[in-house]
Parts: sequence; structure tokens; C-alpha cells
Amino acid sequence: MQFLALFLLVAPVAYTLAAPDPTTICLPEKSSAYVFSLTDNRKANVSADFSQNKVAAVYDQGRRVSDLATNYTYMIDAAGACTRQPLPVLGFLTRCLPAKAVYLGTVFEGFVKKVSLDGWLIPVNQDTNVTLLTFTEPGQSNSYFVLRRDDSPRGQRITFVSNPVASVADSSVFNIPAVCPDSPAV
Repeated sequence: MQFLALFLLVAPVAYTLAAPDPTTICLPEKSSAYVFSLTDNRKANVSADFSQNKVAAVYDQGRRVSDLATNYTYMIDAAGACTRQPLPVLGFLTRCLPAKAVYLGTVFEGFVKKVSLDGWLIPVNQDTNVTLLTFTEPGQSNSYFVLRRDDSPRGQRITFVSNPVASVADSSVFNIPAVCPDSPAV
């Protein structure tokens, strides 16, 4: 019984000490990946350039450029017409995980060659949480998320990320037209 009491006291401390510092879990400065929504079947090629503080998603119908410095998202249709709107809370994205991210633990995937994935919970505000499953290649400092779940009053969104690369092939995806009025209020 004394062992159990000691274990219950020491285990949370040891687990906390073993948790990685979330602020060290970072995407590369520039990266691209194919992103697929498991909730609404939308697909996009997503690129991030944190030196510009921009993230772009290219869809069949056009593209969306989020400016993380100004907190605006620019919707540009296939014809080049543009509207802008405030970056929604669900647009939460930073290069590195915030200090308030909670480490959920590690899971392993693969039958022969095991891949280690770390789970993180990010409380964005009182109504919104983001849960990430991240991967860091052995010997590398940058990470990427494999799976992202957004829970908010608007519902749940689950996104799968594949084919990540630490580069952006076409930086023109971040260009925003000079004329881009605010979206009409809905």
C-alpha cells in the first residue's frame, strides 16, 4: 500500500518532467503539405512561410491566405477576385506550440518500424481547443502535425496532413491582390 501511495505521488512529477517543452515543438520556417479534412472532405495544398507570417491554402476554387501578423484572411477565387475577413479563432496557427499547450503523451504507429507521435492539447479560449498529433523525425529539430482536431461551438473539424516538405515550391501563393475589400457581414 505504501508503494502505491508513493507511486501515485511520484509518477505525475516524473511524467511532467519527461514532457517536452511545447515551445520547442516547431514547424520549419517554410513548409508545404497536402491537407485533407476528414469532416467535410475538403483538400488543399497548404504552405507556410513564417518569415512572412503567412499561411496559404490552395483549393480547386482558389486560395486562402492568412496573414498571422495582421490577423486577416484573404479569400481569392479562381478569377482573382479577393475579399478579406478577420482570421477566425479556428485559424489558430503558430510556428511553435504555445507554452500553454498540454502534453498528452506519446503513441507509436507501425508494425515493423515504429514511429513515435506526440499528442498535444492547446486551449485556445474557453470555448475552443485544438488537439494535435505531432511527429519529429529522429535527429531533426522541426516537427509537423499529422492530425489536427479543432473543437469549438461551431463543431468539430479533423484534418489529416500528408507529404510534408520543409520548403515552399511557389511563393506566389502568399501574394495578396492590391484590392481586397472586407467580406460582407453575414
